[in-house]
Amino acid sequence: MIPFCSPLHRHLNGFVVKSDPPRLLSEKRAPLPMPEARRQERLLNGGGDRSKIPFSNSSSPDFTIPFEGREYGGGSRKQIYGTRAYGSGYPYGVSSSTTIAGRPFPFVMWPISWGPGYLGGEEYDGPTMGLVRPGGPLGVAKVGTTDVGRWPYVSSDEVYEIIGDKESLNFIMAQLVDRCKITPQWPIPFNPLSTTANTTRPETVIQYYRASSFALAFSGYNNTFALPSNATTIQGWDQSSPLPINLTRSSFLLCVNSTIGSALPIMRIPTPKSGLSTGALVGIVIGGIFGGCIAWIMVFKIYMYYKERKTARRQKEQKNARRRRRGAHREEAEIELVGAEAVEDDGKTLVNRNDDEESVKGAKVEEHGKENVVYL
Repeated sequence: MIPFCSPLHRHLNGFVVKSDPPRLLSEKRAPLPMPEARRQERLLNGGGDRSKIPFSNSSSPDFTIPFEGREYGGGSRKQIYGTRAYGSGYPYGVSSSTTIAGRPFPFVMWPISWGPGYLGGEEYDGPTMGLVRPGGPLGVAKVGTTDVGRWPYVSSDEVYEIIGDKESLNFIMAQLVDRCKITPQWPIPFNPLSTTANTTRPETVIQYYRASSFALAFSGYNNTFALPSNATTIQGWDQSSPLPINLTRSSFLLCVNSTIGSALPIMRIPTPKSGLSTGALVGIVIGGIFGGCIAWIMVFKIYMYYKERKTARRQKEQKNARRRRRGAHREEAEIELVGAEAVEDDGKTLVNRNDDEESVKGAKVEEHGKENVVYL
């Protein structure tokens, strides 16, 4: 499948992109590399009928279903790109430009929450919301590369961040490792209220996806239009600060953006054709998504395991080589010592042999002298 042309790359300053799909640096097309991934992509192209979250039949106020009665589903792969505005990318259900509260879930997943007071996103966050959020709690992961063979012009500070639910992050991380040769990173919990300097903020987002439930950010970008005092949910590309010049011509960014757009998991709600309830069908679809994500997690873990094993084997070989060199030096020293002792022993033997020969000669002369004596 060819990735859809991202609005991000149609509006990069100084970077001319035609209306055809984006191209990778060394490829004419950007297909998913594995049959399993292609099947997964076809299953997750979205579309289909909309449905509604059922109401709880329990009379207990402690047992409620989040967002009862809201519509979900119907969003397709072609509608996956938003803009740099939080709340963009909704194919339907936009009733206000100042809040996303009360909106439907076109792609089933809930929007990212930037905390209280930011365009109504606080209703999707809370102490227990991460436990019931589709795909798991929100997380963030770094996206960079050290593969200078594939990306010779990428600087060390061109490191992006992806924000979304845990399962989507793991799935996309595996895709980016395979297609864009990024350095694998484990996601960490996302806390938009953190006061640390490197915390991801709404003004660092350069692209929203899937009705603002997934985002790509860059710490060196500052979109003043996304500040709480200026932000709305309907801002277009012309209502955002320009990107840094190095990003407008980045083939690495093009690869990352198109990969997210073509592989980010989305859900298609099937039309019921049997006696299964809507809840059962949703459970089957969600189980299929999570099963695929778990498979990619296992591939990622196996990759890291063999990488660590290869490193350990290399270190062991280097250690054995050093040990062999030390043993060879020790043997040479012992040979020199033995040789010196042998020379010394040969000298002593020669001296003793000469003394013995002189003693024998003296005894013979004395005996011979006694034989020649004439007694009168």
